[in-house]
Amino acid sequence: MPNSRALILGGLVAVTVIVVSLDFAGIINGPVHRALPSQAAPAPQATYALPQGGQVVNVLDPTNALNSPTPTKNGLIKALGPVVSAPALGKDVAVVVLDGAEGAQLYARRPDRAQDPASTQKLVTALTALATLGSDTTIETKVVDNGSSITLVGGGDPTLTRKRVKNSTGNSLNELAALTAAQLKQRNKTRVALTFDDSAFTGPTTQPSWPAAYVASGVIAPVTALQTDGGRPNPATNARTSDPSAQAGKQFAQALALQGITVVGPIKRGVAAEGAQQLAGVRSPAITNMVETMLTTSNDDIAEALAHLAGLRTGNGGSFEGGVKATRRVLDNFNVSQEGAAFFDGSGLSRDDLATPLTIAQVIYTASRSRDRGLRSLLSGLPIAGLTGTLADRFDTSGTKVAGGVARGKTGTLTGVSSLAGTVVDKQGHLLVFVILADQLSTGGTLQAREAIDRFVATLASCGCQ
Repeated sequence: MPNSRALILGGLVAVTVIVVSLDFAGIINGPVHRALPSQAAPAPQATYALPQGGQVVNVLDPTNALNSPTPTKNGLIKALGPVVSAPALGKDVAVVVLDGAEGAQLYARRPDRAQDPASTQKLVTALTALATLGSDTTIETKVVDNGSSITLVGGGDPTLTRKRVKNSTGNSLNELAALTAAQLKQRNKTRVALTFDDSAFTGPTTQPSWPAAYVASGVIAPVTALQTDGGRPNPATNARTSDPSAQAGKQFAQALALQGITVVGPIKRGVAAEGAQQLAGVRSPAITNMVETMLTTSNDDIAEALAHLAGLRTGNGGSFEGGVKATRRVLDNFNVSQEGAAFFDGSGLSRDDLATPLTIAQVIYTASRSRDRGLRSLLSGLPIAGLTGTLADRFDTSGTKVAGGVARGKTGTLTGVSSLAGTVVDKQGHLLVFVILADQLSTGGTLQAREAIDRFVATLASCGCQ
């Protein structure tokens, strides 16, 4: 049954968020999904706060916007011109606003200008993962009997953890150790050799264009098919290990010891024999849930794992290169513009990534109008302005509160770069898709740029723009 929660915001009507539980099932299989924008199916129920007296619109179902007035191009030019010209946004600003109901371009400033997208790149990754992997698919981490040893096999689950998971089928390494130990004891085995298999992902574990400081400072872990807690030796800190797979192997041996199973000899990297009998397994949350977490919290580790998994699923390999090829294929499949695009990773951490605001806007619109309900989790994963995720502490000034609860957006921040891409409901109740990218900010100008971007979104929220 859906769970609902009501929130009251100053000056805003009640916010109701309804979360629909999904069954976790499946493996990495199934065809690439194709959106049919003209035949959008009923969307999950979700309504958000509007200014007092405004019409509540289900932002996950743009068809509700069909009965509200569409802003005019001249109206938007008049309202947005001074806002996008703010000095805080620097000299290289690219913007596009689409009609959320029909997809028509209503406002643009250099919409074909390829910019550094930063973490708005995760929207492209989200569409790629949902389309190739299937929204309800789960990723298994398993243990097999490899003859002379047991082998811990990573499937690429970026959410594997040592923490206790409430769901008994959850992805806890300790739960996997308990299940494995039970099977070994049934076979009268209490001493075993252990290997670990992370061969599902190939190629470099870090993108060559990333600074080495990314791993050293805890921005992201090396991308491997087997890791726990995002490669953190201590989940309470952000420090990352240089070899997450080896760390997971050692942690699994420790967990087995607590279950009365002794690991003998060195723990080595290896490959599970084809047809090896499975002893136990645990599964990740569904891809839908991982996508939502990735977008809400801007999780780089999940983004890179999903891109690698998409590459693996499409036959291009579980690697950075394979993920890029999968992304290109999905964008082609949905007829999303790739003009000027350059993709090197799934997270947007690479300074070599390039995307136009039009590309990102079309990704959002495509997901919103798809017949595939799972694809629309790209929208439900977007942080809500002033309420959740990376937008929880924004849109709290007198000039931006009007967008609180009615805007959702994926943030993007790197040194000198600030961006936001998402949806907003205007005062007429019409849904708009917006993208604003600014990648030539002045030194130390990130906070000022964010404020200017928030004013841009607030202008859309408060504008009838007829």
